Amino acid sequence: MKSYIERAIELAKSRQKHAESSRRPSVQVVESEAPASEPRKRRAAAVTGASNGHGAAAASLLPAIDVSKAPTIVTDGSWLRQNRILVESDPRQPAEGAYRMLRTRVMRQMRTNGWRRLGVTAARPGEGKTVTAINLALAIAAERMQPVVLVDLDLRRPRVSRYFGIGDNQAVSLADYLEGRTRSLDQLIVTLAEQGLHCILSTRSVDRSSDLLASPQGQAFLTDLADRLPDAFLIFDLPPVLSTDDPLVVAPLLDATLLVVAEGVSPREDVASAAKLLAEFNLLGAVLNKSVERSDKGYYNYY
Repeated sequence: MKSYIERAIELAKSRQKHAESSRRPSVQVVESEAPASEPRKRRAAAVTGASNGHGAAAASLLPAIDVSKAPTIVTDGSWLRQNRILVESDPRQPAEGAYRMLRTRVMRQMRTNGWRRLGVTAARPGEGKTVTAINLALAIAAERMQPVVLVDLDLRRPRVSRYFGIGDNQAVSLADYLEGRTRSLDQLIVTLAEQGLHCILSTRSVDRSSDLLASPQGQAFLTDLADRLPDAFLIFDLPPVLSTDDPLVVAPLLDATLLVVAEGVSPREDVASAAKLLAEFNLLGAVLNKSVERSDKGYYNYY
């Protein structure tokens, strides 16, 4: 008997092949000598003219979302510090340098390949992948080079809104959109006023979340979001890859993944299993989280 993880891998591979075959270019692609990153870029460009999952005409005809019109939310700096979230106005945070370095390394690989959809996950719960996704998104947004949208795709255990101190009534939950309770993708986006970061939040947990993500509405959400935010960098906070098949459901529609590993918490075999699962989907590398580093001021923990 195959485990649910093995079945999920087979399903994810099947979806990836189907996604690539369904995105055969509607315009002719002329092959030429190019760096290794070029084939992936050409496949991304070939999306233009493909069906968007809702049965609409061309993805390029969907109206772009103007994130500048999204409702704004003011966060509490003291709450952010309490939850280990970077505060742009506070340069004394020891973790800031670590996240800026992570940002530089991640964005170098993403921009070199023309990628802009990154999934952040871990092997198991409690390894700090949500805090890592949030702080990475904040570090990238601080560059002010392009819009950055952080999406809470951990539908079973959503935590992004809690880390920011955002109440359930301050944003439309992604679950409402995926379940058809609201049909406007524009209404999902909120902007954190001081950070310049845009978010799509999940404010309630959802059972059987992988079925919801694998549904036509769930798959269309991922493709429509990229199509309607053509200039944005998208970061998805995913569930742990060894605890649910959700990451493998959405991985074929992302450009790359990042694995968070907690020092002293993540068993070696779990890290190896998670890395093997994600290797099929452009695993950029692993982030060593909850590590003790030495600085001029002594030892500190960074998340």
